[in-house]
Amino acid sequence: MKRPKRVQLITYLDPDIHQRIVTHAKRTNMSVSKVAERILQSGKYPDRSLEQSILNLLHVNADQARLGNLLLKGMNESTDGHLVRQMQSLLREVRQTQGEIKACIADLKP
Repeated sequence: MKRPKRVQLITYLDPDIHQRIVTHAKRTNMSVSKVAERILQSGKYPDRSLEQSILNLLHVNADQARLGNLLLKGMNESTDGHLVRQMQSLLREVRQTQGEIKACIADLKP
């Protein structure tokens, strides 16, 4: 027999705690159930701004990847050695920046 993916928890809370959870759920556009689950998992209220920061960093990382791919394409199509060396230098900086962004994302994740 399969185990259920989710189990219902019935609990009694003080009205002020319940109101804080409901208010936070409305503010973060999450369900009360999801807020309660996150509180139990992490011991604190979920931070939507942190999630948005991580998403923004992921977008910047994707932009860096596109830039690196354009530089590679330019290096493959160029015959000027000096220009290729400049592009290689830029590509190294782009890859280094991507590594720094990935490290920041790892530090931000709870």
